[in-house]
Amino acid sequence: MYDVAVVKYSRPYESLKQAVELCGAIGDIRSGSKVCIKPNIVSWYEGVNFPKYGVLTTSRLIEDMVRLLMEHGVTDISIVEGMVWSGQNLKPSILEMACRGLGLDLLKDRYGVKIIDVMKGSFTKIPVDDKKVSVSSDILEADYVIDMPVLKTHTQTVVSLGIKNLKGLLNIASRKLFHNPDKGISLHYYLSKLPDLVPTSLTVIDGIYSLELGPMITGKAHRANVIIASKDLISADKVGATVLGIEPKDVPHIAFSAEAHGRSPDLTDVNIKGEIDITNVIRPHKWELGQNESGGMPTYFANAGVKGIRFLAMDDSLCTYGADFIHYIIQGILTAKNEDRTFDDVEILYGRMQEPAPGHKHTMLVGQCQVKSNSGHPAINHGVEVRGCPPRKDDFVTACKEVGIELADGFLDWMDKSPELLHGKRYKDKPEFDESFYRIE
Repeated sequence: MYDVAVVKYSRPYESLKQAVELCGAIGDIRSGSKVCIKPNIVSWYEGVNFPKYGVLTTSRLIEDMVRLLMEHGVTDISIVEGMVWSGQNLKPSILEMACRGLGLDLLKDRYGVKIIDVMKGSFTKIPVDDKKVSVSSDILEADYVIDMPVLKTHTQTVVSLGIKNLKGLLNIASRKLFHNPDKGISLHYYLSKLPDLVPTSLTVIDGIYSLELGPMITGKAHRANVIIASKDLISADKVGATVLGIEPKDVPHIAFSAEAHGRSPDLTDVNIKGEIDITNVIRPHKWELGQNESGGMPTYFANAGVKGIRFLAMDDSLCTYGADFIHYIIQGILTAKNEDRTFDDVEILYGRMQEPAPGHKHTMLVGQCQVKSNSGHPAINHGVEVRGCPPRKDDFVTACKEVGIELADGFLDWMDKSPELLHGKRYKDKPEFDESFYRIE
């Protein structure tokens, strides 16, 4: 049996300490160990007060973990993260900006914590079938790895918990490899390999805030006040999925990982420690965005009265760069100046698996993968291309003009501010959403 602690978050430091003690990990922490903490810092919008709830691991819990390690004599502590951003050569880097905004940089002076940017470090190639996956050498050299994901669902992978969080330790080429258009060797298949690629010592799922329809700021956050901790990564994720209202067997990468280790995808080999009923601690969270009856567009388009657009559901082949850009397409259509929201029969394709359907007047190919796969396809009547990885924003504006999508005035500037103006305002004047969880003073 594998112990998994589930505790209510009620007090800084003490709640985390309780969870770590209950799962039996406290005795494994050895002074003199080289310890790496892998939080989930999936995005950062510099200069904008964007909602972090359920998106990022709380600064509060990260500092609590550092304190716990220090009290057990550990002094060699690193926070390791690999943020993917279109401006990889930014100075300061996107991770440096995020750590400054979250106050994590203060941990350097306070406790001697190091911040390691995966994208600036070296990688070790590890075979996976006939491929090689490049994993951060810093994490592989650690004596003790603490995985600190957030409790959230994910529109591609059903949930994003401990296993999925380890993807941030790969280089960009390996991450793109994971988004394989081959359904037999899918994103879930590759994710299921991560527990063996990156051995972890402790998984702590930060459920102070949870996120529905994540993993980004477009999701809906909830105050959940839950911490899940286990020395066994797969068990932690099985319990995390259950808390979110999803059967672990219905999360392919969890089921695949369990099977690969000779285990059941259910909770029969898990011992829950704590006094919480994990089946109703929070309400079930949705993960999948619905499509209309024909499957040709999202239900939120149909509900908004959008006509003349074919926009298929997101599939596993869409990488982080493309997924981030999808919000430009969605908001471009929803805020377009076309007054009746009736467009000129425009098909919009993205990712690596989608193909043109015959008979559409216009086809927009978004991103380098689509351009490479479908440029010149015989089913396309009038094709327009948005090149680049990530897709180029100026090309998108030009493409919209060519197919008759009348973007709002100043659209790109508004999108830069939308994390605060559109998504942040949902949590305004709601006291349960407390920014102090994401600041270290």
